[in-house]
Amino acid sequence: NKVLYLFYYLFVLLSLTTIMSFSSRRRNYLLTPHRRDGLVEWMKSMLKHSFVLNALETTAADTFSHFEMLVEEHLILSKRPGLLPSRLKQLVPTVGTFYTRLPLRKAFEEYNEKHCLTKRRHITISFNEIRHILNLAQIMALSTSEGREDLLQSSSMDNNSQNDTANNNKEEVVDDETITTTVSPKLITFDGDQTLYSDGSNFESNPRLANYLYLLLKHGVTVAVVTAAGYEYNTEKYEYRLSGLLAYFAEHQLSSEDCSRFYLFGGECNYLLCLGSDYKLHPVKEIGPGGWKTSTKYIPEAPGNWNEEAITKLLNVAERNITNTVEELKMRGRVIRKKHSVGLVPTTQTQLTREALDEAVLRVQDALDHYHNTQSSTTMTVTTENTNATASAARLPFCAFNGGRDVWVDVGNKRVGVEILQSYTGIGKNETLHIGDQFLNTGNDFAARDVCPCVWITDPEETTYILKSILRLAEITDLDDDNDEDDDEEKRTNHKMNPTTPNGSTVNFSECERRTEVIKKMDVFTGEMFYQAPNIQS
Repeated sequence: NKVLYLFYYLFVLLSLTTIMSFSSRRRNYLLTPHRRDGLVEWMKSMLKHSFVLNALETTAADTFSHFEMLVEEHLILSKRPGLLPSRLKQLVPTVGTFYTRLPLRKAFEEYNEKHCLTKRRHITISFNEIRHILNLAQIMALSTSEGREDLLQSSSMDNNSQNDTANNNKEEVVDDETITTTVSPKLITFDGDQTLYSDGSNFESNPRLANYLYLLLKHGVTVAVVTAAGYEYNTEKYEYRLSGLLAYFAEHQLSSEDCSRFYLFGGECNYLLCLGSDYKLHPVKEIGPGGWKTSTKYIPEAPGNWNEEAITKLLNVAERNITNTVEELKMRGRVIRKKHSVGLVPTTQTQLTREALDEAVLRVQDALDHYHNTQSSTTMTVTTENTNATASAARLPFCAFNGGRDVWVDVGNKRVGVEILQSYTGIGKNETLHIGDQFLNTGNDFAARDVCPCVWITDPEETTYILKSILRLAEITDLDDDNDEDDDEEKRTNHKMNPTTPNGSTVNFSECERRTEVIKKMDVFTGEMFYQAPNIQS
């Protein structure tokens, strides 16, 4: 009996261990490498020590001051090739580039004042809370006017030769840009899905967010939507996705000068459109004097330097790999081929799992990296300012990402798209801000980190809060106060459904849609437009 009892006990223990391991893997899915941000995870681990010792209230602010110092040192050293890696780079090898100082202590103190993080005794500071603090610090850095300070003067650089270099270069310019904190973002670029509108939906009726975008344009900021949605130059399809926003601009009579500062970049960086005085999108000239492709050829990866044969070969590799993945994993999806992209989208009434989508992305990324490594003999002609050079090792840029419901491989990426907009508008990297939701290595906003400061949001509500903070820091007071009363849910709901214009009249979008004789619909994956009769109610 004792032997049987012992075997029974071991069997139960083994079963519980197996169940717990499986449950733990599911709970910790977001901690797998492709779902992890190195900098945020490191900051979280550093704060955990103080939390365990119940010392956050006295040490957290100083810890963020230390983070701030490390970021500043990294910013300096990253702009001076040849020096040793910064301490931050050694601690977090995956850390990227910073373009401004980050007032992390001040951001933490403001966030803590509102949310009382240091008062908690059972729940430590989370990934999302650190993300929010980083976002707040970034918009503070872009919105404050502390003058142009010389970041080359740093107490962390105690080497005599480095100090001599710093003293002799107090006005040093690196890549035609002085390392400074800018007064405010002059160019703000946005992702589309899950940033300006819900994933797979359209910008239909969001008066609060539309008002903030309107105010940015009105006060001289250039606004651009840089989206993976690629419908070539079929402007009607982009206008359909942004119908509510464009209607808001028209209703509030945005001036033609302000309209000219609104851009849309489709297919990551393939199709550039600009808003006209008629509140419709128009293709921007590509080739010739003033053409965006011609004027940005000095950027090695810009579309003006692409070869159509190379594009076809890359998409063939991607399509073949995704098709094999669908068959092997028995995914209920279909493969779509466009001019400059390949997509895996769900079949009707199905939803692909996050794990399957990530697997497809990582597989096709590996396949395309391998393809590039084996194409060393492939050449691409690159036009530079002074000469025409052939770069045999140049890679055709691409972006493979999990869109939440689908997988896409685009020729080009948002790094190229944002860089082209900076060149075309004459706005510097440290005067640009990119806002998006896909900053993991399976997302398509990740590449934008290479060319400008970024803010990582998770939904349109967070985008709205970020824009409100930018406007308030810029002391723009004509915000829609009715929408800021967070404790009045009914008022916010009524205002969303029936927003009011400045003269007090009410616009009932639901009634307008009901009275429409024919309702347009669109497949957001393919861009196919179709029509259906409305459900007319008496």
